[in-house]
Parts: sequence; structure tokens; C-alpha cells
Amino acid sequence: MVSLKQKALTLFIAGVTSSLAWSNTGEAPGAPGADHQWTSASKTGIGTANNKVSKVWFSLVDGVVSEVYWPQIDMAQITDLQFMVSDGKSFFDEEKKHTEHTIHTLDKMSLAFEQVNIDKEKKYEIHKKIITDPQTNALLLNVTFKAYEDNLGLFLLLNPAVSNTGLYDYGEATKDTLYAWDDRAKYGSGSNQVAQYQALTASVPFKQTSAGFVGQSDGWQDLNDNFKMDWAYQYAKNGNVALTGQLDLPAKAGEYTFTVAIGFAEDKNNAQQIAANSAKKSFNAVLSTYNGEWNNYCNGLEDLSQESFDSGALYYASAMVLKAHEDKENKGAMIASLSIPWGQSQFDKDSDDERGILLGSRPDGYKDGPIGYHVVWPRDLYQVATAFLAAGDQNTAQAALSYLKEVQLAADDGNWQLCGNTVSKEGSFPQNFWLSGQTHWPGMQLDETAMPIVLAWRLWRAGIINPADYYASFVKPAADFVAKVGPWTHQERWEENHGISPSTLSAAIAGLITAADFAENQGDKEAARYYRLNADLWADGVADWTFTHQGALGEGLYYQRIEGASYCHTDYNPEDNSVLYIGNGGGQHLERNVMDGGFLELVRFGIKSPTDPSITNTVKSYEQSLKVETPNGPGFYRYNHDRYGEKYDGSDFVADAGDGIGRLWPFLTGERAHLDIAQHKNVDHYIKAMEKFANEGNMLPEQVWDKAEGPYQFGEGTGGATPLAWSHAEYIKLLKSKKEQRIVDTPDIVANRYQGCITTVNVHYDAGWGNTVAIRGDAELLSWDEGASARWSEGNVWRLTLPQQTSAFNMKVLINDQTWQNQENFSVKPCEENHYWPTF
Repeated sequence: MVSLKQKALTLFIAGVTSSLAWSNTGEAPGAPGADHQWTSASKTGIGTANNKVSKVWFSLVDGVVSEVYWPQIDMAQITDLQFMVSDGKSFFDEEKKHTEHTIHTLDKMSLAFEQVNIDKEKKYEIHKKIITDPQTNALLLNVTFKAYEDNLGLFLLLNPAVSNTGLYDYGEATKDTLYAWDDRAKYGSGSNQVAQYQALTASVPFKQTSAGFVGQSDGWQDLNDNFKMDWAYQYAKNGNVALTGQLDLPAKAGEYTFTVAIGFAEDKNNAQQIAANSAKKSFNAVLSTYNGEWNNYCNGLEDLSQESFDSGALYYASAMVLKAHEDKENKGAMIASLSIPWGQSQFDKDSDDERGILLGSRPDGYKDGPIGYHVVWPRDLYQVATAFLAAGDQNTAQAALSYLKEVQLAADDGNWQLCGNTVSKEGSFPQNFWLSGQTHWPGMQLDETAMPIVLAWRLWRAGIINPADYYASFVKPAADFVAKVGPWTHQERWEENHGISPSTLSAAIAGLITAADFAENQGDKEAARYYRLNADLWADGVADWTFTHQGALGEGLYYQRIEGASYCHTDYNPEDNSVLYIGNGGGQHLERNVMDGGFLELVRFGIKSPTDPSITNTVKSYEQSLKVETPNGPGFYRYNHDRYGEKYDGSDFVADAGDGIGRLWPFLTGERAHLDIAQHKNVDHYIKAMEKFANEGNMLPEQVWDKAEGPYQFGEGTGGATPLAWSHAEYIKLLKSKKEQRIVDTPDIVANRYQGCITTVNVHYDAGWGNTVAIRGDAELLSWDEGASARWSEGNVWRLTLPQQTSAFNMKVLINDQTWQNQENFSVKPCEENHYWPTF
């Protein structure tokens, strides 16, 4: 049998002897190639031009260019791009594996990076400056190859993933350009499907090029065989394609600088023209324009660098990272991360995601690559938008709200099925969604509908939006949904369980109170009363529902992660033996024996005072159970028994395997710090920790390693999503909160309501199974015409709290809001606990 190498060599020799010039011929064998997989999520840099013209994003990892996106932030076009080096006789090096990597920014206020890769044997160095061309859709690399020996050949290896998958790619290698497109670029039928092309060229000629299939006939296989590039295939059709080009550099040792450009377009010729034109430009001139745009953005932000301990390096990086996560076609749409967690273990063939490549289009019969975190979570978007407010970028925060208004679900979007109940989706949001608003994961998380209300309120009170433009069309539908479904949620913020969660309920309460302010402003007094009564009842009930006195963690007194996760009803008891089934194979445990840091949201949203005993007691157990002191500072687990993380030995997380271990999440360090700010304590050690959690490119990870042993460094990023937008957002808000000496996220209207005068009515009466107790009276939120529901609590005590009721009033008790008590009116004293024993 003739080997692939022999076939290639025959083709190459035949080409030379027939034309006396190098040329490529034929199709590469080995289709479709190895299974396509993505790259590590541990990005050390990301970038894009800060304008709407250039719609290209890049990421960097392990010393090379990793996923590149165009024309949307969720549409990858390249898996990776790296160099290879060979002397043609004794060695072959792959840049990613055989060099020592460093990276630094070219400007503190720009997402321009330089990767420096030094051969471990000191035979060569590769320096790459990476940006995008602000004037067009092109990626630019300014490359300096330092050869310390003669006869070192430098080769480019490009692995495309056109239209977000490497399953259907086509490649063509010509004398001066490498092309890639995918199987959807068809014209033969006369009905053109969307075409997405890329073309790679360089400012120096190629000595030779070839197309091939990964793992079979690509340039890596070619050089690995005998250290020479012998293959010269023109085409690789329909599979996992790789394109290779040897740069025509002098054989003598020396330092050689050139530019590589990759152009993206909807047809082949335009892609080539974009790449060729960008490659001809002065790289320094393009870099100056690129940096200037980012410099202007950063100079327009509030300077919080004096609150940091790295002269503002992570602050400005964080602001730019968040801005870079915004799509350029869908203003205000920001994805959670420009990465795929544990991407090197993610294969297209295993992906459940299918969609058309047109924005918002339905599946087109082609399997899409794993989406990773390239979708919009309303909760993450809220965190990012409020970080923009903290940094002084009001325009992007407003754009996020406008985007949420556009994609909010309407009545004609159907119904939720929630614990056997059919509830209209009007006003709510799906768990996450594509840039178009099309649902991706179909869960319902109540905080993701409540948080956008709080965002709208903050923008209104900052004078940025007109309440009339948002109340009826956006705020009221969302608040009606929250009031109807709460305090229960289909999923809490860790996206696994239903029930009542302190973190979710905090957002829901704040959402209703801020919605009531909108309603009152717009003359909708009935809605304002309805929202406040619900919020007040939940605020009073959160401790009874979720604070256990019999927990197995710490001192046994704490807010548990969630209550009522194993059943669907409204009788919540944190002292019972209900079981929580933890996702990702975390097993089953008593609900009261599982905690997280979600209780901190009770303070952050203003529902509880930072000195409330329920908070201070929970902090003790939280720090004893979920805190780890790393060499870089304190870190926190999401919750005990978390399985969303690497396996014990540090190998990649595998969904549903049940053998992962959740690691430490940097944004939880920021959340914990905010409690200390509310308690007027010093938070510098938390700020320093977050700065040290960032990698050398100032990218903050989703998780950091939690022990001294293993493949990762203790207190440094793991294979989870890096950068995580939420982590960067939390850091920005921590700096702002430190400067203001208050939690800047706290809506003062909520804190003022629940941390001042609260008048409480306690009705001692056994109403019997299925019956309720209501209160009528002449207090501000009460009426003699319609009762306000009281909340049942242990001992057959029905409670109604009336925050900010500072005057005495009269009231009566009713059963089911129909049967009146047979006594005279009860008189209620303001700002006290009042107790009554009615008769009927």
C-alpha cells in the first residue's frame, strides 16, 4: 500500500517536473479527519476593535491564537492558529507545546496583546502582536521570528471551524492565500445559503502551502513524519480541515518581521481582498488606531485605579473585557464568556446544539459546535450592566436594558409549566438565549426576570431613562410575572433546583419594590400596592422558610441554599428532613445540610441589615464550611457537594459523569467583600485576592484551583470559563463600593423599607386546613374593601408586616377574606410586634 507521504511526495515531484514551479494539486486524503474539538477555556487574552465596523473577536491561550469569531460574538470561525518550526532534518516543534509562553498587553488601556514564545532549547523565539483591523473584518498578527540557527523553517497551521463547527469545512491552499469555508456555502442550486469565508495571507510570500484533514493529511502530520513539508494538496473537502503554509524567510539565522492577516467575508474574493489589504498596511499605524479607540473608551470611565493594588490594570482590563463581550449587531447583548469551559474536551459530534447560521434562524440540518458560554443569561447581563454603571459607562448599561426589552417574552410565546401549573410566559425571560432572543436552555429562574426590573429602576433614578417608556411595556409585565410565580422559582442561580432560594428571593423582593416605585410614578396605585404587599410578605418569610437551626455545617445556624427542592408546595420548613438532589452527580443530601453564599444577596439587595443575627450567624458557618485560604487570598466554593469542576486529579470536567469537584469561584470573593463594606470593614485583602486570581493577561476565571496538589497552581485559574464576565463585573463593583463605602448595587428604596420601622401584625388563630387569614384596615397598604393576605408561620401564627407604617391604625381579621372577626377593631401600634387573638 502506498502511504500518504509517498502519495504526497509523488504529487509534489510531478508538479515541479511538469511546470518547473511550485503549485498545489489534487484533494487531500483522509476525510473527514479527526473528530473536531475546541481549545482550552483558560484564555490569557481576548480582543476586538472598539467599534461596530470590525466584527471580529479573537481569543488567546497557550501561546497561540485560539477561537476567532465573526460576524457575531457567538459564531466561531477558527479553532486555533499557531506556528511550527523545523530544521528539515532533526526536529519539529509545535509552538503551543514546545515553547515557554508569556503574554503582556501592549497598552494598559487596550486589548492589544503580545505573545512571546521561546523555544525550550533556545533555538528560536516567536513574538506575536495580535489585534483586529478597526477598519474591516480582519485579524492581524505582527510576527517577529528570531532564529538563532541557520535553516529553521517557519510554518503556519490554521484549523478553521467555519460557522461554529469543524465538521463541514472546506479548505483550499493556493500560492499566496489559504482559504476556508463550509458546506453551507452552496451556489449550484441557485438558492444561495449563507456563505462565510476566511482567507489567510501574509506580507511575505509562502514557500509552499497545503490543505489537509486534521490527524490524517494536515501539515502537522507532514512535518512530524520526516521534518519536511512534502505534501502539496490544493483542496480538503468537507471535514475537519487544517491549512499549512511555510513562510519564505531567509535560511540564515536572524530576526524577521512580517504580518499575517485573516479576512472574513460572505464570498471568497472579498475575504481575500480584505486579508491582502490589511496585510499591506503599516501594522503600527493600525495598532495606533486600535489602541486609540480603546484609550478613548477607558479615559471616559470613572478612574477607580486608586482603589486597586495594581495601579488599575485589572480595573481597565475588566471594563474592556466586558465591553468586548457585547455583540456588534445586537447592541446591548453581552454573552457570559468568550470561551467554552474545558473546550479541549468538547467535541462537535457530541454537541446537542443545532441552529442555523443566520442570526436567530432555526436548525438547518447541520450540527452546531458546543455553545459553551456564548449565550446571554439575563442574570449575568444584569451583573455586567450594573458594573458599567459603577464604571461610569451609562450608555452600555442603557443598551443592555434596551436589549432586554426587545427580547422579553410576550404572551404569544406560550406558557411555562411550573409544578403542574400553567403560567403565561409574558414578562419573563428564559434561562438563557441566543443573541436573537431565541431560547437556548428552557429553564425559568425568577431572579432573571426580577433583576432587569432593578436595572431599569437604577437607570431611571440616575436620570438615564424615562419611566413612561418602560413601565407598561417592560416593568409591569415582568413584575406581574414575579408576583404571580414567587416566592418559588423553577431554578435558582446555580441552575439546578426549584424551591425557595435566599439569593433568588432577594432579587424578587427588590424587583417588586422597585416596580412599585415605577407603578406609583405612573399612577398605577393598585399595582404598586400589590407588588409591595407581596414583597413585604416574602421579606418577612425568607428566614422562616430558609434559615435552619439544625444544620450540619458550622454552628448549625444558617441560611440554606434552597428549601422545597424535592416537592412543589407552599409549606416550607428548613428544619425538616426534605432531600436536595444536587446536579452533576452531587448526590442527595438533606436540604438543611447544604448552604451557599446566596444569603449575601439579602444584604446586597437591601432586605436584611448586615448586622442582622441571621446574617452574622450564617457568615460563621459559611466561612467554616466553604472558605479556602489560597496563596492568593480567600476563595469560596459555590456550595458543599458541588460537582461542577475538574475531576479529583484535575482532568477535565465531563457532564453527567458525577466525578467532578467544584472549585473556588473568584466572584464569590467579591460578594463576600461587599458584606464587609456594608459592615464598614476593610476589604483590601479581598481586592488583592481578586487581582491575584487574574492571569498574566488580566483575565479573571470562573474557578480557581483549591489545593496545593494537582495540575493547576493553588489559587489560579482552572479549565473553566476564562474570562468570565461576571467575575470582571464583580471586581469593578467592588472597587466602586470601596470608594463609596457602601454597596453600590443596593437599591436604597429597598434598604429604607426593610431596615427601618416595621409594623408587624401577629394573628394567633388556627384557621383550619386550606383556609387563609386576611387583614383589612386603614393603614397605608390596607383597605376596608379588600384584605391583605397574612403569612402562616409555626404555631398557627399568621403574620403581616407593614414596613414604613409609622402611624397607628385600626384593623380587622377575616378568614378567607370573607368571614369577619366578631370583636371590635384591633388597634395597631407602629414599628412594633403586635399580637392578637381574634374570635369568629
